[in-house]
Amino acid sequence: MQPTFVRPFWSIVVVMLAVALGGCATLFSRPLQQVPVASAPPGAEVFVDGTLAGRTPLTLELERHSEHEVLVRLGDRELTVTLRSGLDTAFVALDVAPGLIMAGVSALVLFNSPDRTFEPSGPMYLPDINPLIRSAAGIGIAIGLGSAAVKAGVDASSGRWYRLRPGEVLVVFD
Repeated sequence: MQPTFVRPFWSIVVVMLAVALGGCATLFSRPLQQVPVASAPPGAEVFVDGTLAGRTPLTLELERHSEHEVLVRLGDRELTVTLRSGLDTAFVALDVAPGLIMAGVSALVLFNSPDRTFEPSGPMYLPDINPLIRSAAGIGIAIGLGSAAVKAGVDASSGRWYRLRPGEVLVVFD
């Protein structure tokens, strides 16, 4: 039969895993970014990377992790805008910070847990909980660092860490 403290211990581990493995960019962004393109007057042709995409106003759906050339042409007048891909630092921070915080707090618990065991004294006996605390802290460090690495890898490889800038194109022809 398992000691009674083992069930809550594994419940805590499962909850820590569930919280740690949800990536922010994967949950809240799409692999393609919507980029509105408008012109004054409307009806200008829009080319993306050399291919006709339509006429203004329109919304392009472009890969976040690639640079794109958007050419807007009205008659003999044209303007080219380069959409540059860059890291969306908010998603990077939200992906990595919770795992690093969990690992840091767990390390503090691990290194600050006393090395002594409790002695039976008087009518009350306190069991030695240090091995349990150290196990939980070690698992917290592993989960924290592992989740930060997994979330960073998933979001970076899927392109969801990136954002195209500028996020919209407005061309005014005189």
